[in-house]
Amino acid sequence: MYLFLDVKHKLEQKLKPISGTWLDKNKICLEGTRTTIIEEISQWISHRNVPQTYILCGEAGTGKSTIGHTIGAKFENWLGAFFCFSRRFAATRTPSNALCTIAYRLGIKFPVIANKLIQTFEVNPNILESTSIQELWKTLIVTPAQMIAQKHQPVLIVIDALDESGGREEEGPRAQLLSLLINSTHDLPGNFHVFVTSRPESDIIEHLLEQEASDIQSSRVQYMDDIPGTRDDIFQYVCSRMMRNRVTGRLQEHQCKMVAERATGFFQWAAIVCTSLSGQGKGGLSVSKCFDRFMTLNPSNAKDLHALDGLYGSILEDAFDIQDTDVMAVYRSIMSQVLAAFEPLSQAGLQSLQPGSDENAVTCVLSFLGSLFTGISKSENAQVRPVHTSVLDFLLDKQRSKQFGVDLGQGHQLLADGAFHVMFRDLHFNMGNLESSYMLNSEIENLEIKLSKGIKPELIYACSYWDLHIQNIEPSDSWLQQLEIFFFNYSLYWMEVLGLMKRIHIASRAAINALTFVGNMQVIMNKELRILIQEIPQFIQAFGKMITAATPHLYLSGIPFIPKQSSLHTVYKRCCHPGKQAVFSAQMLTWPDQQVIYRGHTSGVNAVAFSPDGKRIVSGSDDDSIRIWNADTGEVIGNPLQGHSNAVTSVAFSPDGKKIVSGSDDSSIRIWDTDMGEASSVPLQGHLDWVNSVAFSPDGKTIISGSRDKTIRIWNATTREAIGDPLQGHLKAVTSVVFSPDGKRIVSGSWDSSIRIWNATTGEAIGDPLQGHMKAVTSVAYSPDATRIVSGSDDKSIRIWDTNTGEGVGDPLWGHSNRVTSVTFSPDSKRIVSGSWDLSIRIWGADTGEEIGNPLQGHSEIVTTVATSPDGRRIVSGSQDFSIRIWNAKTEKNIGEPSLRHKGHSEIVTLVGFSPDGKRIVSGSGDCSIRIWDADTGEAIGDPLQGHSNSVSSVGFSPDGRRIISGSWDSTIRMWNADTGEAIGNPLQGHLEAVNSIAFSPDGNMILSGSDDNSIRIWNASTGREVGDSLQGHLGPVTSVTFSPDGKRILSGSRDRSIRIYPLQEHSDWVTSVSFSPDGKRIVSGSDDHSIRIWNVLRSCALVVRIARSASHRRSQPYMIKSVINAMHR
Repeated sequence: MYLFLDVKHKLEQKLKPISGTWLDKNKICLEGTRTTIIEEISQWISHRNVPQTYILCGEAGTGKSTIGHTIGAKFENWLGAFFCFSRRFAATRTPSNALCTIAYRLGIKFPVIANKLIQTFEVNPNILESTSIQELWKTLIVTPAQMIAQKHQPVLIVIDALDESGGREEEGPRAQLLSLLINSTHDLPGNFHVFVTSRPESDIIEHLLEQEASDIQSSRVQYMDDIPGTRDDIFQYVCSRMMRNRVTGRLQEHQCKMVAERATGFFQWAAIVCTSLSGQGKGGLSVSKCFDRFMTLNPSNAKDLHALDGLYGSILEDAFDIQDTDVMAVYRSIMSQVLAAFEPLSQAGLQSLQPGSDENAVTCVLSFLGSLFTGISKSENAQVRPVHTSVLDFLLDKQRSKQFGVDLGQGHQLLADGAFHVMFRDLHFNMGNLESSYMLNSEIENLEIKLSKGIKPELIYACSYWDLHIQNIEPSDSWLQQLEIFFFNYSLYWMEVLGLMKRIHIASRAAINALTFVGNMQVIMNKELRILIQEIPQFIQAFGKMITAATPHLYLSGIPFIPKQSSLHTVYKRCCHPGKQAVFSAQMLTWPDQQVIYRGHTSGVNAVAFSPDGKRIVSGSDDDSIRIWNADTGEVIGNPLQGHSNAVTSVAFSPDGKKIVSGSDDSSIRIWDTDMGEASSVPLQGHLDWVNSVAFSPDGKTIISGSRDKTIRIWNATTREAIGDPLQGHLKAVTSVVFSPDGKRIVSGSWDSSIRIWNATTGEAIGDPLQGHMKAVTSVAYSPDATRIVSGSDDKSIRIWDTNTGEGVGDPLWGHSNRVTSVTFSPDSKRIVSGSWDLSIRIWGADTGEEIGNPLQGHSEIVTTVATSPDGRRIVSGSQDFSIRIWNAKTEKNIGEPSLRHKGHSEIVTLVGFSPDGKRIVSGSGDCSIRIWDADTGEAIGDPLQGHSNSVSSVGFSPDGRRIISGSWDSTIRMWNADTGEAIGNPLQGHLEAVNSIAFSPDGNMILSGSDDNSIRIWNASTGREVGDSLQGHLGPVTSVTFSPDGKRILSGSRDRSIRIYPLQEHSDWVTSVSFSPDGKRIVSGSDDHSIRIWNVLRSCALVVRIARSASHRRSQPYMIKSVINAMHR
């Protein structure tokens, strides 16, 4: 049993099956009805050597799904999987999720399939990232199914409502799944049978007709209107519901027969008539009058596309007075909510999301609609949803539903308002009421029960979908205020809920959607708010997995290690510790440039490119393979694309993102289908030597290639044939080719040091070669605005060229210390990105030619290729160190970039500090100088403060910001005018060795210093004279000193492993930092013994928080959330 549960857990973790898609025995046919078709399907299941797919096709309401559920129930022992598609759940019930769910069900049914699936995930852990339905079908269904012997009993898979599996795009997921079910089930073992129900929509009929015309009949099709005995079956059904016996009941036998005749094959029409006449959903008319009315509203024929419209309209007219504007306003409000919800809500949930409305508004509407919606007559917590998709279709088509038509926009507005109301009301610290961070979420006993008590379904809904609702409403100034309140005061607790619900990925999506929403407003967003929202995806990228696995560490590990200069650090620190110091210090000043590292290639990476939507990255490598990656997570999507017999030198996506073109040292070009993960044809042959560069034209119809054979070739992307003769003119290998944005010109770079421009239609050279580089041109790129060309060269320079004149623009861009390997423009044409043999990536202003920020460092070998994302926010680079790296391309205070870069220190910076108003930064350095910087611009203010004769070890501002003090290894302390930079008085002398730490008293009247001479000294800040004798007692160098907030006590830490105020418990290694709490009652100390200690000054006892040597928390930490988060409060 334990082994089975372990396997089940592994499958759940990987496949994430969709709940609510299994067989529903409440939906089976009435006994004695549909006997002919059920027997026919039963015979099909029981036999072999028959088409392995059976498709039951019919209009909405004809009873297809009921037959499907009946077949599933009848053959439950043989039922391997059952999956119901639904338009209401289109976001989750996708074709790919359907295949994952079916694979999960088969694995639970058959252990051999489960074992095969687990082996597959071990070999290819990223297979589920594949966007190819064909690949998922083969890997998750077909291959594991081979584990079951042909002689095994039949295995049945039922797929209901295929027509609701997504959009009708020609090569979309629905089309791929449909093609597989019709043409590829023969790949399954012969005892597998797939039963499918669907409406006869145009794309489905087209596939069925193609299959019928084929010589190979791989599927069997049955249309509902061809099934005999349907009228008799409906009559029997109506009688069972409306007559207690054949003599008495709500309807007489002849009336039941009339209902069956009027239904014209639509079971759903008859079912709703019966429900309405049974008193559910009726507004007070007698049964006989309702009956007479319904008999005039029957479908016209068995192929009536809107067979149920008249009946639905009549039920609504009976329930609501269309002349009463108040009644209709409430109806439209509630119905718009029900239909706009992204997942079904209960009546209680709908009411909670209706702030300010009558407390019975939801019940007043839905209680009359029991014949059209489920979940109404049950408990108030039952989910409300249409009884049939045709109800949804009817209400959303105002031409059909007229005055009862529903405006989804109104529903989105109501649900957006309601979501924020619920979140503002219910979000708070420790939403799960968890007592300890010691255990993972999965290890907490009865976690689901705990969460259900503290987190209501409407709160989960609000946290999950508020951003999708605001996307569907008109922006307004009031919404900006709502978002400010939410992000500054509630977003931390919102992420806690998402972590507990395993939905943390929603946070990144919501942040991006919020920025887009505000961007559509005619207002300027608060800069702090904008930066905070922008940082949330970075926070989730860094800590998302941890928050999902052990949610308390959102507070214990996430917030403390947010970079110090991050807006999130400021806001969330305030949320957790209002007015208090954080227990831990952040490890970085800013978010790192580098966001993700992709590893998987076994040799150098030569080429990278973003997909047009920015969600994927393609790479080519010396290992002869091409890989596709998730641009956010860095995970591989599908298997490597194999086919080239030598290094892949160049890759590019087609404009629609569906194809990839690659060039290789095997002299060939290949085109790949991104969904199939396979080469879509034979290689394009023609070059006589290595292919160095390939590119798609902007319309995707043409491909160009440049080769070491000195030529450029143009290819038809559809026929794969060469267009015209090779373009000749370069004297050496062509290294780089690219189309102009309008597709009319081609630019090429070559080892002959030149750049050439060509007419893309005629192949003729335009003008003379662009000359200027002294060595080989390695890379060229067109600016998106088509005004400039940029080129990189082995001469270490980058040059910009005017596309009209062919003249160089400005001077060459110098900065790289070795060959430039790759150049590209940002999407807005304002920046240039370059990669080099010097292992760095650099960003340049395209107009000024000046370098922006510091080089992006991280690769350990040559950077071979760079590209920018379509939104311009990210840079991807590939290297000979086998890795692909993602960088933040933001240039406005580049994230992770040292801001103080102009005329900087010439030696290591030893310490920095902010002025009290936060507008200036002071820094000390091993170059013996102190510098002052503008905190906003990063510009140096004035000249360096010179005077010390050895390294400056400590610096700080006075409380009023007018003075700066500095301590140095030259054993002196100096005071400086913070405005003029001039020294104030003479150096403070008295220490016999290096000064390690200095501090101003809170009133600014005294200065404190600690030294390698083991002493602490106090100085008068006005006269510079020492106050009293030095404080002795430490047995080793004093490394840190500070005053208490009231200025009455001094705290010191030393390499003798002690802290002194009173004789306190010792650390087991050097004390590196100490600080008072604002009320002066607590001390926090940090040490090289890997612990942080919190000391009670009066009781001389410590709360110890131990940090693992890796600088990350470990599961074995024995501390509670509240004891640490609130440690400084008690």
